[in-house]
Amino acid sequence: MLFYSVLALASIVAETNAEKPAPPPPVIMVPSVRSVSTPAPEKGRERSPIPKNNPGTWANTGDYPRLALREFREGITGFTVDVSVDGRVTKCAITSSSRHADLDKVTCDNVTARAQFYPGKDKNGVATTGSYSNRVRWQIPEVLSMASMPIITESLPRPPKPSNRAQLTIPTDKYPAAALAEGKQGQTTFTLNVDSTGKVLDCSVTVSSKAPELDQQACALARDWSFDPALDADGAPSSGKSAHTLYWRLPKRAAATSMNPRRLRSNPFEKPGSIGLTFDIDATGKMTRCEAESEGALFAQRPDKNFLDIVCSGIGKRDVAPFLDSDGKPQAKRIKFRMSVEHEDLKTGAASK
Repeated sequence: MLFYSVLALASIVAETNAEKPAPPPPVIMVPSVRSVSTPAPEKGRERSPIPKNNPGTWANTGDYPRLALREFREGITGFTVDVSVDGRVTKCAITSSSRHADLDKVTCDNVTARAQFYPGKDKNGVATTGSYSNRVRWQIPEVLSMASMPIITESLPRPPKPSNRAQLTIPTDKYPAAALAEGKQGQTTFTLNVDSTGKVLDCSVTVSSKAPELDQQACALARDWSFDPALDADGAPSSGKSAHTLYWRLPKRAAATSMNPRRLRSNPFEKPGSIGLTFDIDATGKMTRCEAESEGALFAQRPDKNFLDIVCSGIGKRDVAPFLDSDGKPQAKRIKFRMSVEHEDLKTGAASK
């Protein structure tokens, strides 16, 4: 598994619209917060709109934009919504950006779709329009590499069992340095031979992660695990086998973790040059001749094969609808195609080839 889904947590940090700002309340983490509706407001008092449903439900673990997850982008988005007299959100505006357009957009999309309000009241206690402000904190949690519990039971009636499940979680500092530097992740499946005392005797990889350093580290770590030994039919300790899959997940903020790493910028027009192609097409529409010529560095960057050679390859297999003369009769044609890159100074207009 080249990429293990990372769970995303979005939390709401509540603010108020009161004239005197109150101290910021504690962060509400989703989904651990309980869904508790705000009590109905008292009648006959002037007030701003009050949330009817829990703000912690306005953003949940499935809302994180995929690209933002892959690029490990986080931020806090502030927003203000306009609330109608019947408690519906009619408009959402970003008041402070997370500096990521996709996080800001999904904030307003979710709040508009999910937020419910008790409408504001005027001095006479009549429902009126109003506004409400809040913030959404987009935060990706740390997800550690972890091995599964035994996935086969070759040792019956009871196979070996890990004596401590905590050893199946791989600390960040145990991630192979070479794989970390190159942004490699995946999953390694391996089988352990465990003796009658619960000690691991050896380890063999059965399904590779396609990264040797990850496979080697999986076995190196597993050899230090402790087990409750397998039991035979009489209930006596015996040797046995235990198979596991270790899911290697790149630590948060690790180097080269992005699924879409930024590429170094290049300039395809850095050097002037030109190419020319000449095609002969017979009266049936079949291409019978292709000649290419080039000057300068245009399309010369391909290390494996010249671009022009690719264009003219398989010439005898190519055909087009034939050209027609004024009487509608097919006729042969020679086609010439030219393309060039020239540099021209914007101030002087002087061209250079």
